[in-house]
Amino acid sequence: MQHRGEVSTSEESWRTWIRDNIRSAHPLLWIVENSLACAPRPLRYHPEFGGRVLLILGEAAPALRHWLESVRTIGIGTIVVLATHGEMKRYSSVVAPQPDLLSLYRSFGFLVHHHPVEDPAHAAPSARLGILDQMEKLKPVVLAEYQRRTSAMLIHCSGGMDRTSPIAAFIASRSADQHPTPIKKG
Repeated sequence: MQHRGEVSTSEESWRTWIRDNIRSAHPLLWIVENSLACAPRPLRYHPEFGGRVLLILGEAAPALRHWLESVRTIGIGTIVVLATHGEMKRYSSVVAPQPDLLSLYRSFGFLVHHHPVEDPAHAAPSARLGILDQMEKLKPVVLAEYQRRTSAMLIHCSGGMDRTSPIAAFIASRSADQHPTPIKKG
């Protein structure tokens, strides 16, 4: 039997599992069923509007709103965003009448926490250590937000790999309500 604070599935095994499964997340990947999920940024892997685009076309607005409705219907009430302000600018033509993606999330009724972190995979080698240290300091902050939530929480960055997976893995490995093996639903 697992007691609060014990780790039955290691943080590293959760991180590996999340990284292996995040691309198939549609609209999200449950980490702790009905409690903690992660996903790539909205529309990241959409067949028409996805990819590493600098600006998402205005025609993607209905697809973005559909994604938000899907996430809300599944039971997500809190969204933790690890993407930077610069990364979120790609949504500027699809969030109207809201000024930005975070405001659009709030307009759909989500509680939003924004912790912008540069992507360590795309940072200069001299900056990586500082980014990784920032993420280590962020883990207990997001864990506390998870523990205070009143509904399921979704965490996302851009691709869901280098920022989302370590934070979600940290939470899952310390959650009393976790399953003994990672589950996939969505």
